[in-house]
Amino acid sequence: MAALVSMNDTIAAIATPVGQGAVGIVRLSGAGAIAVADAVFSSKRGKPLSAARTFSLCYGWIVRDKEVFERAGRTPQAMPELIVDEVVVSLMRSPHSYTREDVVEINSHGGPRVLSVILELLLAKGARLAIPGEFTRRAFLNGRLDLAQAEAVLDIIQAKSELALKTSLTQLSGELSGRIKGLRRRMLDVLADIEARLDFSDEELGGVPDDALSVLRTTLQALRSLLEGSFCGRIVREGLKVVIYGRPNVGKSSLLNALLRTDRAIVTAIAGTTRDTIEECVSIRGLAVCFVDTAGILEAHDEIERLALERTRKAIDACDLLLFVFDGSAPLGREDEALLSQVNPLKKMIGVINKSDLPARVDASRLRGLFGVRPLVHVSALEREGIKQLEDEIFGAVFHDPGLLSADVLVSNVRHIEILKNSAASLERSIDSLQKGLSPEFGAADLRRAVDGLGELTGEVFREDVLDVIFSKFCIGK
Repeated sequence: MAALVSMNDTIAAIATPVGQGAVGIVRLSGAGAIAVADAVFSSKRGKPLSAARTFSLCYGWIVRDKEVFERAGRTPQAMPELIVDEVVVSLMRSPHSYTREDVVEINSHGGPRVLSVILELLLAKGARLAIPGEFTRRAFLNGRLDLAQAEAVLDIIQAKSELALKTSLTQLSGELSGRIKGLRRRMLDVLADIEARLDFSDEELGGVPDDALSVLRTTLQALRSLLEGSFCGRIVREGLKVVIYGRPNVGKSSLLNALLRTDRAIVTAIAGTTRDTIEECVSIRGLAVCFVDTAGILEAHDEIERLALERTRKAIDACDLLLFVFDGSAPLGREDEALLSQVNPLKKMIGVINKSDLPARVDASRLRGLFGVRPLVHVSALEREGIKQLEDEIFGAVFHDPGLLSADVLVSNVRHIEILKNSAASLERSIDSLQKGLSPEFGAADLRRAVDGLGELTGEVFREDVLDVIFSKFCIGK
């Protein structure tokens, strides 16, 4: 953590977003937080912050020269040029604070210049500017939060939907951490038993008992259960990316407008109106869904079309779900089939038969043969008919198991997912070697890797470089 001078420093930062607002907050944390704030704050009652109780609010002014201001009578009228702002200061003493250090928050008016001047005064009195995520990092290092909970703080700040917020709050409460720590303790108990047998092998303690293997199998199943919901968890956290695809003039842009319930894309009867990808997001049942309207180009004939085709292909590769749109008022053409053949057969896809307000001419049975078990939905984007059914299918593509929504824990963080995958793989290898009666050293080594992996998820085992990466994603004031 090269950027940090010392954990003993008193740190300060603006905790509210950049720009104008009714209220702004400048936050301090550290052993000297109260003294530094006291050096620039003059209470209306004349009492220093050091005399205030924890969880108390103090009204007064932030001043450029406290000694001169108070000698002049401690009133705004006496020396108005010394006053930076009228403020309310909140005080939280260690260990009953977010960082488990003394924390002071100065609540001022929300103008950017006001906040900057207050911060400059605090830095001049001995505080150091916090680096991104340093307040939450201290909360983790001081035992206020574990690492999974600390990451949930960022997820709450960045939540794009109600479901994402709900999942993040559950993780902040410690539900995921408690589950992981419990599984890790089970594996540690078995590991301790195996290592004891290795240390005292001359006493013929025997092989690994069946009940220990049973514990490991149950633990492996629990890890796999967490991973089963990880796709849904990631989508809830990051939002569902849905690409609208199909040949020109099937109504892709009209469908985008219908799903957004606003005229976002230009719609004309001229084929190829959309020459670039258009991206907009909405909420469907609390899930953030980002729709991407693409150019329906099979072959590029100029540089613009080449770039449009390249962007379309990139969008399709990166999306979570594809809406393949057909014109229900026209026969299925070779261009439809050619575009469909270019889609990865493993890609999640919903067929959308558009223009249901016109006489049907598409061969539905042939289309069903091409789509197999994938859903086919009839809509009229122009008349906004069938959109609710399509939204249900989109939601169901993620939450195909309704029980996932009521799950106690939904793993959503990519780092957590990778750790769980690696830990499960290590545990599976350990079980396999122990079952085959191989030397216990092999099983113990893989089991240790699984145990350490879960420890990295919660922060019971951590490296400074990993912490640097995690907390660099936070804003400075958090």
